[in-house]
Amino acid sequence: MGCKEPVGLVYGLQRFAIHDGPGIRTLVYMKGCPLGCLWCSSPHTQKMGLEILHNEVNCKRCGHCIEACQLGFITRSEEFGIEIDRALCTCCGDCVEACPNQALELLGKYMTVDELFREVDKDSPFYRRSNGGVTVGGGEPAMQHEFVTAFLKKCKQHYIHTAIETCAYTKPEIFDKLLEHLDLVYIDVKHMDPRVHKEITGVSNELILENVKRACATHPIIIRIPTVPGISDSNDNILDTVRFAKKLGKNLLRIELLPYHKFGTQTYSRIGREYQLEDVEPPGEDHMKRLADIIESCGVKAQIGG
Repeated sequence: MGCKEPVGLVYGLQRFAIHDGPGIRTLVYMKGCPLGCLWCSSPHTQKMGLEILHNEVNCKRCGHCIEACQLGFITRSEEFGIEIDRALCTCCGDCVEACPNQALELLGKYMTVDELFREVDKDSPFYRRSNGGVTVGGGEPAMQHEFVTAFLKKCKQHYIHTAIETCAYTKPEIFDKLLEHLDLVYIDVKHMDPRVHKEITGVSNELILENVKRACATHPIIIRIPTVPGISDSNDNILDTVRFAKKLGKNLLRIELLPYHKFGTQTYSRIGREYQLEDVEPPGEDHMKRLADIIESCGVKAQIGG
């Protein structure tokens, strides 16, 4: 018997993207991430599993979801409205189908490599005309490395340009297998201080920085710095990152400064979580330009935004 084809949990696709790689691209968002960044704008991709999103704005509290949940994990109260016991919820999707107001959404879909490739291949005429391709992000693609490696390999077999957006927090042997089928690598460097990095993401950065070096030895890479006021936007952190980047050699294309924003913060409550940086405001344009100037003054190309 042959090997069973890997199955991946995909959050979704974004077609006709013009960022995250050259040309027109299809972005594939995987579920699951080993980091818990305080500012994450995609909390719905962090969990390695299906989730139910509840949009209170659309909810009419009609009770159809309660009736549909055969295990009784959905309740309703006058004070809080519809509540889902997320610790026990099996994410079967019955409540989503029963909701007449699209207040509930099942986050994630299991797909085979062939199923995912058929979806992205629909956009292949745009890749050829624009020198575009496919970029896999998340979440963290390395969390589902067998599936993502097989998918990237299939893309390369069909001459599709491949890129990845990664935090690079994975075993070197796993990272090397992904690199075999990649043309371009985006790596987030959240903070250069390992202690601070652990405070703000839950993990240290030593493994990440080692994988940055591994990638840059063989592939063009772009380092991204999430620029969060009071966390990662200090002159010292930016300078420390540039000093590290300058040692990487010619394969480093640039450093991108990603300004902190509040898009996606409402998603936290919709999946039963609390957002911890509610009081943090996005950085101003002048501040971002000053940070970019610091990078370029050290001889490294800088870009604001992805």
